[in-house]
Amino acid sequence: MNPLKSSQLLDILIENALRILAAGFGVNSAEASFFEVVRILREEPGLRSVFVSKVRSALSLRSPELLDSGSLPIELIELVAHEMRWPELLQIADDRMQSFFSGDRALAVSDIASRIPAAFRDDWEDREFYRHYGAGGQDSRLS
Repeated sequence: MNPLKSSQLLDILIENALRILAAGFGVNSAEASFFEVVRILREEPGLRSVFVSKVRSALSLRSPELLDSGSLPIELIELVAHEMRWPELLQIADDRMQSFFSGDRALAVSDIASRIPAAFRDDWEDREFYRHYGAGGQDSRLS
């Protein structure tokens, strides 16, 4: 796929997920869009920098969990962190920890800055929220 089209598709998938979540539906309803984002990030390596830039922008905000158009669902950030394990995401989380919490992890216990490193673990606790990883499901990183 050409880079412009793949970037447009990424934006559409993210916006679809945002609209689902903003309408009050849960992560289970946005799961298909989330995993389509993961799929396109795997297939189009050039999108890595685009997505990382979006994460950096989202996590520079005091309240990145707002579901405004053009933002990035934090649940999607966590899922991509779990699936892709990109070190840049850990660095962005650490930068957020320093900027907003002066490096004090106790203050950031429920913040995305703490949840990204947790998502890097194979036993990530939020896996249970995704049917993809359910009974008989396989971690797509391993396929």
